[in-house]
Amino acid sequence: MRREEAEAKKADLARKKAEKDALLAAEEASAPSGPKNKKTAPKKTSAAPSRALNLDQLDETQPPEDNKPLNALNATGIDNALDALSLTAGASSNEKVEKHPERRFKAAYAAYEARRMPELEEEMKGLRRQQRMEVVRKEFEKSPENPFNQVRVDFDATKEEVREAREKERVKVEARLGK
Repeated sequence: MRREEAEAKKADLARKKAEKDALLAAEEASAPSGPKNKKTAPKKTSAAPSRALNLDQLDETQPPEDNKPLNALNATGIDNALDALSLTAGASSNEKVEKHPERRFKAAYAAYEARRMPELEEEMKGLRRQQRMEVVRKEFEKSPENPFNQVRVDFDATKEEVREAREKERVKVEARLGK
């Protein structure tokens, strides 16, 4: 009885394998017989459009209401695209201007160090802990996460000075994005 069950099982497995092989052969026959590994790079021409965000086409379709020529923003990369969107959406008025960066410095540095130390352990295995901490500190001084590298004004700044700081930042971003 067990032999019969074992033989039936083997016959069933053989039948399934034959079906599977037949399906695979049919699929290969129906597939195009081109080279499997096409690793040719697309040819670049000078007439190819740039990957920058160009809003010139929108200027042509909608006439300006106050007869001012509209300018285009050219943004490549995620950070620049977000800056361009913040300029067009008028979100600069909601942008925070830091008055007390020294209060947030310690927590921001601790978070940056906690995130960056394991990465540096993998990158620079020969350095001691203190040397890695010095590298992290130098990177943090230039990082945009550093509160001192963000838009800031004095703690006793007037609303006028805060508005001027926002305007300076907006002008700087517009100049960078080519508006």
